[in-house]
Amino acid sequence: MFKADTINLETVSPIDEDARLVEAAQATPANFKPLYQKWLNPVYRYFYFRVGNEKDAEDLTSQVFLRVYEDLPRYHNHGCFSAWLFAIARARAIDFYRKRDREVALLAAEPLADGMDLFDQTARGDELRQVFELIHQLSPAEQELIRLRFVAELNYREIGSLLHRKEDSVRKAVSRIVERLQMEVNHD
Repeated sequence: MFKADTINLETVSPIDEDARLVEAAQATPANFKPLYQKWLNPVYRYFYFRVGNEKDAEDLTSQVFLRVYEDLPRYHNHGCFSAWLFAIARARAIDFYRKRDREVALLAAEPLADGMDLFDQTARGDELRQVFELIHQLSPAEQELIRLRFVAELNYREIGSLLHRKEDSVRKAVSRIVERLQMEVNHD
């Protein structure tokens, strides 16, 4: 039996899901937890690959979610919660680097352990170091596109909204960067 107010989560877009989660959290602050749980890992990964260590990534992530929690009542849904969230994250990263006057290159970030055996982890680490070295050679803007797309796992629309660029422009830019990286990896 179908109810008019039933939502099939398989057909709900991530942006529609975010709007629903934001609305619930704005109505009742106790409903913030599902929104937090959905975005915790992407925000943490974004910071981890910006700062290169767990402690600072955890601190920055907690600062972002505290700010989101405090500002959520004033947030007005314009269709892309993730862009708003990552605008806060990017501002925190900028503040972090201003205070420390440094930025850790992607190359300096240690790969996150994921339960592989030592041989596989070493081989994967070597491959990751090669990719990180290539990414380190990209411009800061290109590095940011890679972080937002593959570390934070934002879609092209979300990145476009965050960076004030057209979705298609972001898609093409990321594709060109990935193609260049693939050519370099395959060339070696």
